[in-house]
Amino acid sequence: MPSTLDVLMGGYRAHVHGRSLPRPVAVGFYPNESEVTIQPEGGMDLARVLANLLLWAHTLAEVTAEWSHTTDHRLHVSVLGRATTGARFRVYGGGLFAYTLGLVDLDAGERDGVSLDELYALVCLLREVHSTREAA
Repeated sequence: MPSTLDVLMGGYRAHVHGRSLPRPVAVGFYPNESEVTIQPEGGMDLARVLANLLLWAHTLAEVTAEWSHTTDHRLHVSVLGRATTGARFRVYGGGLFAYTLGLVDLDAGERDGVSLDELYALVCLLREVHSTREAA
């Protein structure tokens, strides 16, 4: 009988097989929570981090998302969903809260639910501001 860890690892392998997804910088397997965690690449570019998170999120079902303004002034975004294998995936990322350019209305220490559409809109606005600044 396979262990929970074996099931999670198999679920991860099955989920990424044949998909072109942003590479993770971290993957964690948590048998006690029956959960796989993924932090997609993106570096210091908040728009890229969030866009990569959204690419992963769109491969999942039963998706919920949350963002928080941490007490150390970072934006943290976490998406929870299920793969077709049934494995639960948590995809997360973020960056300095200042990089939200005032577009996210959260006080330090506050967290709230967020839709994938809101995250997508934030990515678009951040990219628009960035391209406007480069053109100036």
